[in-house]
Amino acid sequence: MMFPNGNKAAIDKLIKRSLRANRSRNRYIVLAIVLTTWLIASVFSIGMSYVQSFEAQAQKMLGTKADAILASPTNEQLERLKGLADVGEIGVEIVVARWVPEEADDALAASFSWLDDAEWSRMKSPLWGPSANGYPDERNEAIVPTWILDELGLEEPQKGMTVPLTYSVRPPDGGEPIERTEPFTLSGWYIDYPHLLGRSGTIVVSKAFADEIRGGTGLGPDAAASVSFKNGKTVEAAIQRTEEALALDEKQPLEPVRGAASDPGDRGWTYAGMAGMSAFVMFSGYLLIFNVFYVSVSTDTKQYGLLKTIGATQRQIRRLVRGQANWLALIGIPLGLAAGAITSLVAVPMALATFTLETGVEISFHPAIFVGAALFAWLTTMAGSRKPARIAGRISPIEASKYVRASRKRGRGGAKLYRMALRNLFRDKKRAATVFLSLFLGMTTFLTVNTLVLSMDTDNFVDTYVGNDFEIENETFSFRYEGEARPILTESLIRRIAELDGVTDVRATYVQRAYMPYSADVFGKYMDEMAAQRGFMRPSDEELSSNREGFAGFAVGLDTRDVQELNKELGTPIDLKRFEKGEIALLNTPDVEQGARVTLGVPGGSAEREFEIGGSVPDRYGIPFGGFAPNVYVSKQAMLKWLGEEPTAYRLAIQADEKRHSLIQEQLERLIADERELKLSSKLDWAEQLESAKIVFYILGGAVTLILAFIGILNFISTMLTSVIVRRQEFAVMESVGMTSKQLRKLLLWEGTGYAAISLLLVSTLGTTISYGAFVLFSQEADYAIYTFPVVPLLIAFALILAACWSVPLIAYGRFRTTSIVERLRETG
Repeated sequence: MMFPNGNKAAIDKLIKRSLRANRSRNRYIVLAIVLTTWLIASVFSIGMSYVQSFEAQAQKMLGTKADAILASPTNEQLERLKGLADVGEIGVEIVVARWVPEEADDALAASFSWLDDAEWSRMKSPLWGPSANGYPDERNEAIVPTWILDELGLEEPQKGMTVPLTYSVRPPDGGEPIERTEPFTLSGWYIDYPHLLGRSGTIVVSKAFADEIRGGTGLGPDAAASVSFKNGKTVEAAIQRTEEALALDEKQPLEPVRGAASDPGDRGWTYAGMAGMSAFVMFSGYLLIFNVFYVSVSTDTKQYGLLKTIGATQRQIRRLVRGQANWLALIGIPLGLAAGAITSLVAVPMALATFTLETGVEISFHPAIFVGAALFAWLTTMAGSRKPARIAGRISPIEASKYVRASRKRGRGGAKLYRMALRNLFRDKKRAATVFLSLFLGMTTFLTVNTLVLSMDTDNFVDTYVGNDFEIENETFSFRYEGEARPILTESLIRRIAELDGVTDVRATYVQRAYMPYSADVFGKYMDEMAAQRGFMRPSDEELSSNREGFAGFAVGLDTRDVQELNKELGTPIDLKRFEKGEIALLNTPDVEQGARVTLGVPGGSAEREFEIGGSVPDRYGIPFGGFAPNVYVSKQAMLKWLGEEPTAYRLAIQADEKRHSLIQEQLERLIADERELKLSSKLDWAEQLESAKIVFYILGGAVTLILAFIGILNFISTMLTSVIVRRQEFAVMESVGMTSKQLRKLLLWEGTGYAAISLLLVSTLGTTISYGAFVLFSQEADYAIYTFPVVPLLIAFALILAACWSVPLIAYGRFRTTSIVERLRETG
C-alpha cells in the first residue's frame, strides 16, 4: 500500500528543478505573462488618462471645481446653504476692483477678487497648479494670471517681484469710478484657461486689500457663492431643490457651471471599452499560457507517472504545475508592470497629443491600475495552468510507463506527405484549436483595426461636415464670452478677405438678439411642442405675454445666396424677392403657420419691425444657438432697415480655389492675428484633425493588434517547437526505414502550410465578416466612413504568417538533426 507524501519541501524542490529543466518553455510563458500584464496596464492607463485629461481640461477651462454659482448671496442664504443635504462645499468670491489695462481693450478684462478659504483651497487653486503658491497675506501681495503678466512684458515671473497694476474702484456714494496705480508684490501666478474662452480674468488679492477698498462692508452685489454638490451626477436636480429651499427669484438664479461634470454615460462607454479590451487580452494570454503548459504536460507524462509510482498524489502533482506557474508569474508580472509604466509615460502623451488639449495631458498612475493589472495577469496565468495541472494529476502510473507519443493511424491514401501532415496537424485537437484560435484573434483584430482606419475617409468627412472652405467666427457671440457681442468682423475686413487672390465667394451671417411679443395664436403650438420635447413645465400664455420683451431669441441676417441654396432642399421654395425686400422672414420651426405676422424688437431699444412668416428652415440653421423664442431669419437689407445701422457679423463663410487653400489660410491667419476672439477654421484644419484621429487609432489599436498577433505567432512557435521535439523519436524511426531528411523537411513544411492555410481561411471568411460588422457599428457614429477592405496590410500580414509557419518547423527540426538516428532512438525508448 502506498502512503501519500505530504512533504512540501520536496514539492518546492521539484518545482525549482522543473523550472531549470524547462528554460525554453519558461521563456514563452514569462513572455506571455509580460505581454498580458503590459497590455492590461496600458489599456487602463491610456483609458483612465484619456478620461482624466478631458475632465481636467473641462474644469480648468471653467476655472472652478464648483457645480453652480449663486450671484449676490446674502449671509442668511449662505447659512441656509450650509444646512442643505445636497450641498457639499460653499466658497465665496468678492470682486473688489476692476483691472485697467495700459491700452483700452474690451478683450482684456480682469477683476481684483478676494476668495475665502473654501473658494481658494477647494474651488480654484487645485486647478491653478503649484506656481499659484499660497494665498496672499500682505496688503499689496497678489496672484496674477500669466496673460496679464505677458501684457506687462513680464514673460518670466518670479515670486517677490514688483508688478505695477492699475485698477478702478467705484466710491461708496456711487459716483464715477476712480483709477489708481500701485506696485504689487507677485506672490504667485497661474495660467488663466477661462480667459482663452473670452472670460474675464481674476487677480487674487489679500483680505487686507479687500477690506481697505470696500471699507469692510458685507457681501454686497459683487459677491458670488460657488456651490459643489455631494452627488455630481445629479447636479440639475440638486440645483432645483436648492432653488426651492432658498426661495430664489428670477433675479437671483443658481446658475449651473456648464460642463462641470462630464457625462457619466461617456465615461461608462470608455470603461466598458477598457474592460472589453482587457478581457480580450486576458483571453489571448490565457491561450498561450494554456497551450505551453498543456504541451509541457504532454511532454513530461512519464515524469508525472513516475512521481505517482513513488507516492505523489493528484493534489501534489497539481501543486507542482501551479507552483511553476506562480514562479513564472512572479518574474513576468513585475516586468509587464514596468513596461506598462513606461508606456504610460511615453505612449499616452503621444496618443493624447493628437487631441485638442490646451491644458495638457493628465497621466494616470493610479495604484489601482497596476494592482488590477497584476491581479488579472496572475488570474490569467492560474487559469492557463489549471487544466494542464488537472491533466497531469490524473495521469496513471501504468499508462505513463508505457507512454510513447507516435501516430498509429492508418490511412487509405498511403504515405503521402501532405496526408501525413494533415493527420499530424489534428493529432492533438485541443492544441491545434488553440493555435488556430490564437492566430485568428490576432489577425482578425489586425484586419478590423485596418478596416476601420482606412474607412475613415478624409475627403468624405470634409464634404459631409464642412460646408465652407474657410470660416471665421466671431466668438464674442459664444455663451462662454462675458459681455456684449462686439463687431470685430468689420465690413473693411470682409472686403479685404474678398479681395484675396483665389477667394471666389464671401458670405456673412449677421446676428442680433431680439424679442417677439408673445401671441398664443402664433406661438402656442410652438410652445407646446418645445415643452414636450425638452421636458419642462410650459409657462402659461398669460405669463409669456405679460412681459413684452420676455419672449426672446435671435434675429439672423442671411445672404440671399444662402436662401437660394436652401431652396434646393426645401419642398416649398422661399420667395427670394420678398425675402430680399424684407417683406417675409423665416423661422427655425414648422410649428408657426406660414403667413402669420410677428414683430421683432431689440431688448432695451425702441426699434420694432413687423414681418410675415414666409417659410421655415432646419433647426439651428445658420447659428448653433438660440433662445426661448424661435430664431428669425431675414435678409441683411431687412436688418439694416430695422436696426438703422450695420448689424453685427457672427460668421464669415469663404469659398476659394482649392489649389490656393494653403496660401489663403496663411493670409487669413495674418489678417485676424490681432483679434483673439476671431476663430478661423477650414477644410484643411478639419482634414488634419481627422488624420490625427487616424494616427491615434493606429497608435492605440495598432499596438494592441501587433501584440495580440505576436501572442498568436508565439503560440504557433511554441506548438511547433514542442511538437517537433516530442516527435523526435518518431522522426528517427522514419529516417531509419528510409525517409530522407529532405522528405522530413517537406513534411514539416506541409504542416506549417496547413496551419497557415486554415488560419488564413478563417480570417478571410469569419474574420472578414467580423471586421465588416465592426465597420457597420462604427459607421452608425461616423457616417462619413466608406467601407475599405485593407488589401495591402492584409497581404503583408499573410506573408508574415506564411514565413513564420514555414521557417519555425525547419528551425525546430534543425535543433536536433545534428544527433545521430541511434542516439535519438535511445532518447525516449
